[in-house]
Amino acid sequence: MKRILAFKQKLVLTYVIFIVLPMSVLGLGAYRLYSQAMEQKVSDFVQQVAVSTSSNIEMYIRELEQFTLMPYYNRELQDMLTSGAAAEELSDADIKQTLEQNFSFWQSQRGSIENITYFSKPGEGTRRIYSLGYLLPGLAVEQMPWYAAFNDSDALVAALSLHRPEANQLVQDGEPLQVFSLVRKIYYSSTLLRTAGYFQVDFTLEDIERIMSRVNKEKNGSFFVIDQDGQIVYADDPVKPELLSSVAGLDADSSGPQTISLDNKKTIVVQHPVGKMGWTVIGYVPVSRIVSGIASVRNSMLLIGTVCIAIALVVSAGISYRMTKPIYRLISLIKRVEREDFEIEYDNPPRNELGQLIRSFIRMSRRLDETIRHLYQAEIIRKESELQALKSQINPHFLFNTLETIKMRAELDEADGTVDMITALGKLVRSSLRPGGDFITLQDEKSYLINYFFIQENRYGGRFDIALHVEEALLTGYIPKLLVQPLVENAFYHGLEMKPGKGKLNVSITAESGAVKVLVADDGLGITADRLMELRRRIGAEILKPQHDGGSIGLVNVAARIQLYFGPPYSMRIDSRPGGGTEVVLLLPLIVSESEVERYVSGYHRG
Repeated sequence: MKRILAFKQKLVLTYVIFIVLPMSVLGLGAYRLYSQAMEQKVSDFVQQVAVSTSSNIEMYIRELEQFTLMPYYNRELQDMLTSGAAAEELSDADIKQTLEQNFSFWQSQRGSIENITYFSKPGEGTRRIYSLGYLLPGLAVEQMPWYAAFNDSDALVAALSLHRPEANQLVQDGEPLQVFSLVRKIYYSSTLLRTAGYFQVDFTLEDIERIMSRVNKEKNGSFFVIDQDGQIVYADDPVKPELLSSVAGLDADSSGPQTISLDNKKTIVVQHPVGKMGWTVIGYVPVSRIVSGIASVRNSMLLIGTVCIAIALVVSAGISYRMTKPIYRLISLIKRVEREDFEIEYDNPPRNELGQLIRSFIRMSRRLDETIRHLYQAEIIRKESELQALKSQINPHFLFNTLETIKMRAELDEADGTVDMITALGKLVRSSLRPGGDFITLQDEKSYLINYFFIQENRYGGRFDIALHVEEALLTGYIPKLLVQPLVENAFYHGLEMKPGKGKLNVSITAESGAVKVLVADDGLGITADRLMELRRRIGAEILKPQHDGGSIGLVNVAARIQLYFGPPYSMRIDSRPGGGTEVVLLLPLIVSESEVERYVSGYHRG
């Protein structure tokens, strides 16, 4: 069922909507602007870190380039490498030992050096290779991947990205070693115009790791280094292939932040090249990490919004209470008028349209009270006449039939039976004509029925089995006068009199759920379906009127009296079927005192 909101609830809801809606829009807008500002700041910061990291790695590479100039710092050593005059005084074994000692010394000066190798240039005397590591037999400089391009170029230094070193130890544990290398051309000491050989230094990622660890320690983003082929040079954490493929599709010439979708999440990516090595520093940060960083701001906004909504609810409830209080007081006055209480007052009504409505309603209720009083007086006269008509319809018919019976009995039997019947009839007449009130006790009603049954048993010579039961606790209670006798009379004349053989009549008066239940049941001829439907229609009518057209007058009149005296839920119920008897049930209020009798009588006379 659709829920209907009260006026007060609608008023509070309106206030809340007009307060909460603007605040929500402003709050969401402010939060969105703040998120975008934070996103831009983080993007700029990540870009700065990427540039700074790239500069640090580039400076480190320059230092390594300076290190490759070590052979030029010692003229005698340079002559040994280039087979100069100083080298002719020493044997090959002595030269090899001297060079490897110097190589070891240079290696000890920088921890990231993995190996140092010197290759003599082909065509410049005997081929020689000096190395701290173990080289495969037959290795020649022409086999080195950098040789062809570097030898034909004018460059002094060649940079090799991450690769496996040519000089390997015989036994290696774990993953294969990865190094990057710098190769420098070594010229003859006598002239700087002719190349004598190539000086190659292999470096581990130890220093690169130190630089990147400092960057990733900030947790403002994740950074890693890739080479020109898209291979990872160094990364603190594993890099997803989806990220590498997305980075490969970005504009390499763009120096600003760019946006990609990674795992269906918006991610900011920055990149910056590292000079000669052909490397690129990549930094990325998911937008969700930025948003999570401003969770405190969001929570604060939610808290402030909740407090404001609570204040709005309290204030709006107070305002709506002050506005609707007169309305609810007016509703209570209307309900009192509905209960026929016209003595209503309203002290100091508000001086607005609602106050005018209240004053008008009070004046209307007073005029309505006067009108109803006039109608009551007219209705009293009408209903008194109706009751007298009911009594006049009930008594003559019964008295006539009874006198006929006495007449016949007197002709046949001049014994005491005639006296008894006359005595019983006198009691009935005296009871029905007794002055002073419309109600009698159930004790009197029981005595009335006993006399009535005595007369009927004498009339019909014991043709009927009659049972009468009245609960002992109800005998002091009250019911309207002449309410049960018409039902009994109908049972005799319309149900049992024309029935062949012996008939049964049962009258029971009992207490049921705080009410009095009167049952009159016979096993006579019953009522036809059409007639029963018509009776039920008359009895179930909203307004019952006494009937004067004959035929079941008693039933309709009894139902009319119940309606006039008591109203709902008290009523009459008739059940019957042709040849199966009839059952009439009255449901009456339990009246135990004369004050209650007076209330019902006064209510009847008021209409």
